[in-house]
Amino acid sequence: SAVAQVIPARTARAHAPCRAERARRRPGVVFRAAKSPSNSQADDTSTSKKSTPPDDVSSSRRPKVAIVGAGWGGFGAAKALCESGCEVILLDGIPDPTGVTPTTTPSGKPFEYGTRGFWKDYPNIEQTLRELGVAERDVFSKFTPSSFFGPDGLEATAPVFSETGFPNLPSPFGQVFATFDNFKRLPLQDRASMAGLLLAMLDLNRDEETFEAYDRMTAHDLFIKFNLSKRLVDDFIRPTLLVGLFKPPEELSAAVTMELLYYYALAHQDSFDVRWISKGTVGSALIAPLATHLIDTYGLRVLGGGRVETVGMDE
Repeated sequence: SAVAQVIPARTARAHAPCRAERARRRPGVVFRAAKSPSNSQADDTSTSKKSTPPDDVSSSRRPKVAIVGAGWGGFGAAKALCESGCEVILLDGIPDPTGVTPTTTPSGKPFEYGTRGFWKDYPNIEQTLRELGVAERDVFSKFTPSSFFGPDGLEATAPVFSETGFPNLPSPFGQVFATFDNFKRLPLQDRASMAGLLLAMLDLNRDEETFEAYDRMTAHDLFIKFNLSKRLVDDFIRPTLLVGLFKPPEELSAAVTMELLYYYALAHQDSFDVRWISKGTVGSALIAPLATHLIDTYGLRVLGGGRVETVGMDE
């Protein structure tokens, strides 16, 4: 996650747990960051090329913002703040958060943070690529079927909804009916017991009192009340909850569980069609073009190789 705060009346200092030192320069790159205890190549990966700030914002009056964390949230915040006329510095623990330098394990093998799969409904990423002049076909694969694996192997597959001729039924019925025959291990009678859950999901937002009643109920009690089979819960729903909410049904609100299942597994039919990075990595294909644009256009500074431990405030 990212933390961005504009402080017009006072200044802030972010303290990294390491000593600052000047690192070796390479053409076009300025090294200014502290040496990380876990990596000796920590540096300022911002290129030295900087453009003039927007005309309507005086350099001396530009708000100064520090963002901790150079993931999607950090770069999203940096983009919005740079475009709003702020002077931004982005801090992260990895040596080169800009995606230009490949990340490797200690043994030298390529390593990538996060997922390489992207759902269809990522309009913010698609819009950013258009702004950068990067064609989606040069970054992503075609959409592929999705598979769900349980402890005993493959449990179910889902088609590419946007490419099938299946009727576009209202959610969640469209997903259930389209994937009903794609369960590989779950018997028909267990799949059919899902009908009770669908009725509960339709009832969830009937009114505020109904929602609060489901919120006081555990997901475990919900499954018993609506006669979901034990095998459906244990082989399919429980693993989904452990991945999505990191807790078992016994520790989750029934209302929260149904909302997760709706948005994560059952929302609009083609929302969860997935495609993958086809060339390079997320860093090189997506982050690097964005970082280069923000550095060259707005003078964004990116400091890698030092973790922020404390923020000191000057009143």
